[in-house]
Amino acid sequence: MPTYLCHGFRWHRREIRIFVILNDIDDAAPDWIVGRTSSASLLSQFAQNFDFLPREPIAVPEAVLEHADAAQDQPRPHRDDDLSVPPSRVPPSEDDVLANDWSPVKLLEEYDVEETQSASRPYAFVADYVVRVDLSVNVGDEMARYEAASAAATKDDAVGWFEKLRDKLQVGERIGWHIVVCADEERVAPDEGSSDEYDFSDEGAVTPTRNLNLPMRPAAEAPPGREQRPPTASAKAEAAKGKEKQEASQQPDFLRNDPIKTSPQPGLRHKLSTKGLRRLFSKKDGS
Repeated sequence: MPTYLCHGFRWHRREIRIFVILNDIDDAAPDWIVGRTSSASLLSQFAQNFDFLPREPIAVPEAVLEHADAAQDQPRPHRDDDLSVPPSRVPPSEDDVLANDWSPVKLLEEYDVEETQSASRPYAFVADYVVRVDLSVNVGDEMARYEAASAAATKDDAVGWFEKLRDKLQVGERIGWHIVVCADEERVAPDEGSSDEYDFSDEGAVTPTRNLNLPMRPAAEAPPGREQRPPTASAKAEAAKGKEKQEASQQPDFLRNDPIKTSPQPGLRHKLSTKGLRRLFSKKDGS
């Protein structure tokens, strides 16, 4: 959860969109200007539109840096007696705000992951001095560093450039110190070679399955020395009877209670008597 102490002003979201449209900045996202591509595109456009911007960011005077180095060169006291703030574990090149060290202007966004009412905040921040706060920071010391750097810059021609930039971007907005919290966590894309797959059923539920590549069980083989003989006629008859019984058990009740199949029909010779047969053949012989 990066937190920053910055000196700057608020840049309203509506003015950001107008600036992006008027300057035809295709690579800038007006609702999230802290991204690497968006911030680089906007800062490059600032340098192109406003020739009063200094070529280099505000530099802290060497006397202040030497004093800080001397304090670090002293023997380190016991852990319980060391009251200094440790340096940040995140280098500026990996920080989205501090990565643009070539520009004197820095862009910041505030973000709360629990806030779901709007897609973005109604404003962003434009700053000329930014400090990343990992644990804590001495606000008085940072303000003194900024004042010393501003006093050293009065000898140059770029005096009051930040106020001019404010008048170009957001007229009337107050310039001051702000603490900005950007709780945007890093989003890691899944690996392309992942073996996880998803089966989408008709109900819309997602069932993850994993390709385990299990070995197939080999088919059962006859033990050595014994040959497989073909089935005999009796074995075939028993198999056929078993199949008929299985099919009969699977038939519905109304087919099993069929009176026609349970009571066989009498043959023709049972219907005709012996006398009837004699009469039938005697007529054929007489004719």
